Parts: sequence; C-alpha cells; structure tokens
Amino acid sequence: MQTYEEKIGPVRLTLLETKKFKSSKIVFKFRAPLERETITKRTLLSMLFETNNELYKTQTEFRRRLAYLYGANFYTTVEKKGNEHIITAVFDLVNGKLVKDGEKLLKEAFQFIEQVFFFPNVSDVAFHEATLEREKVNLKSRLESVFDDKIRYANKRLIEEMFSEDVFKYPASGVLEDVDAIDATDLYHYYQRFLKEDQIDLLVCGDITRDELIPQVEALSFSEREKTLGKNGSETYRTSLHEVFENQPINQGKLALGYHTGVYFGDENFVPLQLANGLLGGYSNSKIFINVREKASLAYYASSRMDSFKGFMLISAGIDEKNYKQAREIIEEQVEAMKRGDFTEEELEQTKKMYINQLLEANDSAQGLIELTYNNLLKQADLDLTNWIQKIKQTTKDEVTKAAQVFEMNTLYFLSKEVTGNE
Repeated sequence: MQTYEEKIGPVRLTLLETKKFKSSKIVFKFRAPLERETITKRTLLSMLFETNNELYKTQTEFRRRLAYLYGANFYTTVEKKGNEHIITAVFDLVNGKLVKDGEKLLKEAFQFIEQVFFFPNVSDVAFHEATLEREKVNLKSRLESVFDDKIRYANKRLIEEMFSEDVFKYPASGVLEDVDAIDATDLYHYYQRFLKEDQIDLLVCGDITRDELIPQVEALSFSEREKTLGKNGSETYRTSLHEVFENQPINQGKLALGYHTGVYFGDENFVPLQLANGLLGGYSNSKIFINVREKASLAYYASSRMDSFKGFMLISAGIDEKNYKQAREIIEEQVEAMKRGDFTEEELEQTKKMYINQLLEANDSAQGLIELTYNNLLKQADLDLTNWIQKIKQTTKDEVTKAAQVFEMNTLYFLSKEVTGNE
C-alpha cells in the first residue's frame, strides 16, 4: 500500500492506494469544536446530506443515482473525539477497473459529492421545510431511543455526570430538547458557517492513483479556512469521587464507573494502558468478566472500554440491585489488582494476541484503515499497523502495571428499581 498526503486548498488529502479491495472508499471528515449550540444542527445537517439535494429532490431520485453508479453507497455519521465534533460522509464505489466505462466513475462520484455538499435542497435561504421536519422527527426518535436502552442510558448518564462542567457531556448526535427550536432558515445559516469554518480531511482508500484523484479534489470549491482547531483533548474532570443513584422501574440494575486516565491516542503509555484495559475488562479473559460474571455470578454483562481522545475509562455492568455493594467491591478490587501487577505473563500474552487480532481485523477493511490513519493525523502520532503491533509485542508486564497506576475513579452511576447506595 502506498500512502500520499498533501494539502489541496483547505482539504487535507490522504490517499491509501491499494489493490487489496474490490471497491474504493471516499471519506470526508468535517471537524469543528464540540458545542451545545451546534451539535444538534450538525447532526440534522448530516442527515439532510444523505436524503436529497437540489438535483435529486427526493430520496428515491437520490438513491436511483447511486444505483446507476454501479450500486454505490453514500451515508453520513456523527461522532465526538475529545472536545471536537466530526461529521463523516462516506462514498463507497466499485473499483472502476472492474466495470465498463469505469474510467468515468471516479469523476461521477465526485460530481455527486459536490452536489451533496454545495447544492442542498434549498429555496429562499432555507432548507426544504418538509424534508427538515421529517428528519427532525427521525432525530428525535433516535435520541429518545436511548432511554429505552438502559445500558446506553446508564453510560450516557455516567458521562453527563463525569463531565458535568465540560461540553463533552453532550452526545455527538445532539440534544433532544434542542431539536424543535431549529428551523429551516437557522439551519441554512449554520450550513453556510459549516462550509467556511470546518476543518476538512479527505481520506481515500482503493485502487486509485494520485493523478486520477487530484483533479477531482481540486474541482471542489471549498474556500480557505481562516482558523485551525487547537488541541482536541481537555483536562476538565472531577478530582473527588461523585456518586449518583437513580431509580426507574427496571428489572436489572445498571452500574457504570468512570475512571480518569489522562492518556491519549499515541501517547507513550497508550499501548500499555490499552493492554491494562484488555486485562481488566476488554476481553472474555479479563478480570472483571471472570471474577464478577463467571466466578461470583453477580453480573449479566461486565466490561471496560477506553476513550483515548478524552482520556478516561468506563466500566459497565448489569447486575441485580441487591448485589450492588458486592459487585462494586469486586470490580474495584480488580482495578487495584491491575495496579499491583496481579496478572500472569501468560494472561498478558493472551491479551496481546487478542489485541493484535483486533487490529488485524480492522486492517482487513478500508474503513478500518481510514479510521486508523485519521486517528494518527489528529494526534500527530505514528501508530501505523506495523508500529502498533511491534509496540504491543514489546510491552512488558512492568510497563502495563505502571500504566495502570493512572486509573482513578471519580464518578459512579447506578440505575436501579429501588433506592440503593450508602443508606
């Protein structure tokens, strides 16, 4: 695989040229500060991008054009990385070398993309009213669905409490209470700002050459940006333990524990800490899974995960509320065991293999390659797949134990049917 990076106007282009896949992937990443005032608008905007536009005024026409391009696919997602909000727009298309008139396919794909970004379904400086209202209903339904999924709900509440003084508390998909107030004119004005201010990355993976790609990118009329974003992490976090107990008519208690780490993607301790998380709760051989779920039979599920753009770990478990104190004690004991280095070399080697297999699996998809590349770009890191695997293999037990010392619980959230806690 050949990798090319260069700036074309305001667009930072990264081409991953490879014959590994039968299709090509064109991914735009639009990045802006995470702000309550804009995240819901940005999500609605992303939804409008994949619905219709000036040329393809209905979703049927929109999808018919994609079908004509040999079954191409276009979709958008939103996420947050640290204190930045990212709209991702993905265009999947077949390798032009495999179809008739394939030499035109890349140009037609970028013409479609240009239509999406620069020619939305707008009249009189306002988005198409009926389309926007439909997408607002869809977004409200998506945001309301979190309440019905108590695992997601508990994790969401943990983050809200853990980062109560930080914009990170807001979900990437928006705030339910803010949806109704957004009208077609407001959103169009924000769209104009989005075009002028968002930092733009374009990542392309497939059997495409630089000479084929550059003219298509140059044809897009993105204007130069006046400013760039700074560090996307934040050190705003609680310094003392905060406990929250909430009651709802549910059958299974949801326990969520938030630990500050202050370690980010690409940092010196990033790989050792990822291995510490794997040993603690990341895989089926982990301490939390075995001791809380298998041995003590206290949890329906129990795991941990890291956020390496915000610098924290989240442990979550589904338990009977009567087992709250015992389950919490065992979980906290597993964290302390990691700090003591209470794990074997064999357990570490098994975790390393699982971690490497996870990376290799991601490497087998164009999207996985693109996401890894983008994370390295954001953090100016050098964790390509080869380097990453080498670091995993070289990490010692002492390094993992030392990395685990940063685990510091500062927020606990428990959702149960009855009053629980320290009463």
